[in-house]
Amino acid sequence: MISAIKKTILGFSKTRAKIKNIFSMLSKKSSLNQSDIEQLEEILLNADLGWELTDVIIESMQSQNVADMALEENFYQTIKNHLADTGKKRPLNKIILLVGVNGTGKTTSAAKLGGYYAKNGEKVSLVAADTYRAAAIEQIQIWSKRLNLHLIANEQSSEPASVAYDGVSNGIAKRYDRIIIDTSGRVHNSPGLMKELKKIYEVVKKISTEVDVLMTLDANTGQNGMQQAREFSNYIPLTGFILTKMDGTARGGILVQIMKELNLPVYFMGVGEQVDDLVPFNQEDYINALISDKEEVVNG
Repeated sequence: MISAIKKTILGFSKTRAKIKNIFSMLSKKSSLNQSDIEQLEEILLNADLGWELTDVIIESMQSQNVADMALEENFYQTIKNHLADTGKKRPLNKIILLVGVNGTGKTTSAAKLGGYYAKNGEKVSLVAADTYRAAAIEQIQIWSKRLNLHLIANEQSSEPASVAYDGVSNGIAKRYDRIIIDTSGRVHNSPGLMKELKKIYEVVKKISTEVDVLMTLDANTGQNGMQQAREFSNYIPLTGFILTKMDGTARGGILVQIMKELNLPVYFMGVGEQVDDLVPFNQEDYINALISDKEEVVNG
């Protein structure tokens, strides 16, 4: 079985290729001219590392003799320092509410998250509170059977808060270790739908205070994902994120911006279509995977 570190490395192959290519070119020079700086800036921005971090990286390289620098080590340490004061992960609570906009892989992530915890010996219950999308309940039913997970669903109800309430009540009564609630995709600029999501959260909180909210973000959406997260956080308290579709993006630096600007941690990354392709996020493995395809962290 492929390790989580290896999956992380594989997931960032497109982003890593571009960064490694520019570093390889620059390592042959003693100093950077304006053209070099513009090329480096373009690569880093296209990787979605953001203006702030891009400027810090470029300033660091300009201040030293490039030929004497270990560029990858410098890059690693610069990002690590940049993220030093960001929100830290803590163990997630018993009840996990998954939210996000349409098309971010929320239902699939809910099921894979359940599979992750079940694989680690926990008794897991899924709650199908996506009552709007016709195929959502069928999709999560297929996943629950595939992963042998308990599922609470009510195809007769169109009230998601009611389904969430029943599902959580059932899960607590039957002493499940983890209760994962799938919700319907929300358009972040639709106040009616967002208020309904807030209602789901408030109903669940009446049953138990052990509730966390994870938001799924499609890594390919870049800055749009940042705006989505800001809007969602206006209605419900986000605990952190699941970044999906990381295996298909050349913009893997978006995680840096998310953690820095929103001051919230990334808990998991989706790096493929298989059941075990939802991997726990590890910051050092992530930074290393942007520049190295070896299962070791750069030391500086």
